[in-house]
Amino acid sequence: TNNYYVSRQPGTLTITQATPEEELAATSYNDVYDAQAHGISVSGTVTGDVVYYSFVGGEEATDWTTTAPTRTDVQTEEKVYVKAENPNYVTRYAEASITITPKAVTVKADDKSKVYGENDPTLTATVTGTLNEDPIAYTLSRESGEEVGTYTITPSGEATQGNYSVTYETGTLTITQATPEEELAAT
Repeated sequence: TNNYYVSRQPGTLTITQATPEEELAATSYNDVYDAQAHGISVSGTVTGDVVYYSFVGGEEATDWTTTAPTRTDVQTEEKVYVKAENPNYVTRYAEASITITPKAVTVKADDKSKVYGENDPTLTATVTGTLNEDPIAYTLSRESGEEVGTYTITPSGEATQGNYSVTYETGTLTITQATPEEELAAT
């Protein structure tokens, strides 16, 4: 049928960014100090996503980095913002936090003894709960007195030291009876 002149005009197929079926999600980390590096975990990414992290500003942040942040030392709920960019999908956002709480440590004064009239032994304590041989600062003192009996040995120091929450437990100094140098003689 020659009654029509057919002209062809090119059209445009526009493919727009899709929204993935699964949402981007970030899971917080919250646990006790263990001398290891920890961070948040991210799920809901799709092939081709580039995941970015920031500590400030949420969606408006300008300091995005592809390096997933981790923390080792005690941290009070540090917010981490996450975005996933992909040329085929809309940019998605999530947030989570990293919280590392102090590890419990105990400083227990060691029990000691001496004989009446002798000098005090060196006061010592046993520290339990630290990692990597981390030092805990403390002092030791004892209840005053030199008579036969028991006296409290008290450790003291800061309750929070670095990555640790420190508890102090007392010990006992026992002073026992001495044997006189001269024997008792009856006449």
